[in-house]
Amino acid sequence: MKRLVFCFGFLLLLSTANAQFFQGFGIMAGGTLGRQKWDTPIEEPKHKFLLRYNGAIFAEFGPHPTFRWVTELQYNVKGSKREFSDQTTKYVNQYAAWNNYLMIRKELFAVIPYVKIGPRAEYVFQSDLGFNKFHITGAAGSGVEFVAYGPVKFIAEAWWVPDLTKSLNQADFMVKQHAWELRIGLKFTGRTGEACPKVYK
Repeated sequence: MKRLVFCFGFLLLLSTANAQFFQGFGIMAGGTLGRQKWDTPIEEPKHKFLLRYNGAIFAEFGPHPTFRWVTELQYNVKGSKREFSDQTTKYVNQYAAWNNYLMIRKELFAVIPYVKIGPRAEYVFQSDLGFNKFHITGAAGSGVEFVAYGPVKFIAEAWWVPDLTKSLNQADFMVKQHAWELRIGLKFTGRTGEACPKVYK
């Protein structure tokens, strides 16, 4: 909790930096719908999706109106549901992740739709299966930022997050997983109004 407060305070400090480069920071929370694929010597039943949760703090950088860089620290819970012989077993892993994305956005009248794509470096600090401590996932998402004439904006995002490296890699047991995320949050720009469009002579 102390680390989260420190990171939030650091992002708040950044809001006093060059406004041309720093575009704001925010918080996100939502649901994570995950599923694992097991590769074993014996036939393994197909796993079903398991719904868990996630949360993140992020910062957005870049002076360009279309292209931005977004970095975030995320807490995520992903898992899978295995049904076999009338028994259901749930496998759950807890992650801390550092995520970095290229953001491509389009400013419209009332909303700003955007897409994000990039890698996530995940650290597993609790796992029911003894997953690898570090691995890399890809992430592709789309979202919308609602235009507001104040320092706080509402945002909503949907993500697809597949493993790029195996979550578990042993001699006869390998696991890869993917997840879908739906997140909502607030973005703090530190500005009291929308930037005025450029005037060309």
